[in-house]
Amino acid sequence: MGFLSVLIGAVAASLLYLTGHFELMILAVIVTFGSFWSWGVLRNQAQAAPNWIKWINLVFTIIGIVLLVTGIFQMYF
Repeated sequence: MGFLSVLIGAVAASLLYLTGHFELMILAVIVTFGSFWSWGVLRNQAQAAPNWIKWINLVFTIIGIVLLVTGIFQMYF
């Protein structure tokens, strides 16, 4: 997903910070850094990157989307 997964994690972290869920915010920050790291590796070594880094990127993206939805629900409902 590229840089979009990093943005999803950052927005999720900020929403969770505003709602006072600091444990989930810390998880969102970890997901953001993990997405950024794996995106950087995949961008710089696209042909030589091992498959497990692609799976890590996918897992971090899915967790980031779940945390974003959680943050939106906590903020508005």
